[in-house]
Amino acid sequence: MSFPYRKILCPVDFDDNSMCALETAASMAREHDGTVFVLHVVPMLIPPTGMPIYVDLYKGQEQTAKEKLQEVARKRLAGLKYDLITRVGEPAQEILRCQRKVDADLVIMATHGRRGFSRFFLGSVAELVLREAPCPVLTVKYTPAQKNIVSSWMTHNPVTASSDEKLSSVQQKMHEGGFRCVPIIKQGLVVGIVTDRDIRQHYGFLEHTEADKAMSEGLITIRPDTDIDDAARLLRERKIGALPVVDEGGTLVGVITTTDILHALAGEEPQESKA
Repeated sequence: MSFPYRKILCPVDFDDNSMCALETAASMAREHDGTVFVLHVVPMLIPPTGMPIYVDLYKGQEQTAKEKLQEVARKRLAGLKYDLITRVGEPAQEILRCQRKVDADLVIMATHGRRGFSRFFLGSVAELVLREAPCPVLTVKYTPAQKNIVSSWMTHNPVTASSDEKLSSVQQKMHEGGFRCVPIIKQGLVVGIVTDRDIRQHYGFLEHTEADKAMSEGLITIRPDTDIDDAARLLRERKIGALPVVDEGGTLVGVITTTDILHALAGEEPQESKA
């Protein structure tokens, strides 16, 4: 197993800690054309043997987890290769089983930093996986202040289009993904953004119009660590509906929309973190 890692397993439990770990896994997969295997384990506290009521309970929890994983993937993994997996059982052992099954060469997971009695009683899933996994394990700890920055609310790894791509193709991507804008990429850098309004303005010519002929001009980008209030101010002042988010090197890592900002300013939890 050698770097770069191409099969990355990321266990999640939908809290802020695991979403931070997933962001790290997605970033690494994006850089090295890897695949993210996102795993959620429904903890089995009571063995279901001979008790149909518990069988139904676990099945219901697993179905809910599958739906949440789909939402997480739509928001954070668009444009990446990924696989969504659910299991029922003891979390550490299921993580290890999954690692063997998919032959993951790296596990990225959250550490919740338990201390004192809770750590003694519950143990640390991350510690068990670190101790027994046959591949490298990277642990990530969430910083609460991250809730008020753009990276906690943006759509990560958004679907993009090339500058010479026809608007008909861009429209199809919007329809399939259920979003209202697509960043436009040229030579690896974001150069513009096509919105649903741009699409409407070119009806009848979508098959013959290239994205860079219709995209909004005067592109403004922001960084993942930009404060939500600053992002809101830019959207309001410029009268736009979305902002591309780029890293230090200018690589596109996300898109934040007016709707995302409204959820943040309303004091809600990031949707993928809600129970």
